[in-house]
Amino acid sequence: MSGRLLRYYDEIGLLSPEYTDPQSGYRYYSARQLSRLNRILVLKDLGLSLDQIARLLDQNTSPDEMRGMLTLRKAQITQAMQEDFTRLHRVEARLEQIDTFGQVQDPDVVLKPIPAQRYLALHEVLPDVEAVRRLVSQIVTVVSRTVSPSNLGHIAIVMHSPQFDPDAFDVDVGYVLTGKASAQMRVSEDRELTLRDLPAVETMATLVHEGNVNDTHRSYGRLGAWVEQQQWQIVGQGRQILMQLPHPKHDDAVVEVQIPVRKQG
Repeated sequence: MSGRLLRYYDEIGLLSPEYTDPQSGYRYYSARQLSRLNRILVLKDLGLSLDQIARLLDQNTSPDEMRGMLTLRKAQITQAMQEDFTRLHRVEARLEQIDTFGQVQDPDVVLKPIPAQRYLALHEVLPDVEAVRRLVSQIVTVVSRTVSPSNLGHIAIVMHSPQFDPDAFDVDVGYVLTGKASAQMRVSEDRELTLRDLPAVETMATLVHEGNVNDTHRSYGRLGAWVEQQQWQIVGQGRQILMQLPHPKHDDAVVEVQIPVRKQG
């Protein structure tokens, strides 16, 4: 234990010395205080806050209260591990791109005009890909009950974020319509689909992504590299068209990634 940390524990009343020399200011601890110090270190190693440790040491904390604190800490650790695993997956994907960049064949990019389309959708800022998936599932369930399949096209996601942010997806999510549908449709108490127009795009660079929906960013990377190499310029918001919805067990899907472009110069 450093002297600085011992002084701090004294200041907050967590571990005070048995005696302090009034002349030198030296702090003296007794062997009887070792068990309290050890318990502080053990609880700190579990990740409990100093406030929680103080309550556990100085109050008659019941087993249920202790269980509650440790259960909360377990949930926090589990969440952190899941977030780290997601980051690891993204890092591995970036390493794979670095290792293979310039060695892979040119992607099968198709340039095509996209007409204006009727779009039954809602706008949300979502925390992650899983939240987007849950919203898509919710919209599919509600819309399929009220709109004839002959009037429905594919699920379309319009990306509003100026750059890829894995923790904040600013998107429109909904159906491209091929026929009639209500101008408004409630998905839940706080979510409502509204009918609008997706503007026409003169030239859309498109690439089909087949595989795990969580790896769509790889196809965006390939498409973006192609756009740059071919001296095109991105001129609007990207879109994702879900040609085949994610499989419930392994997340495989067929997604057409779309980026509006025009020739530089």
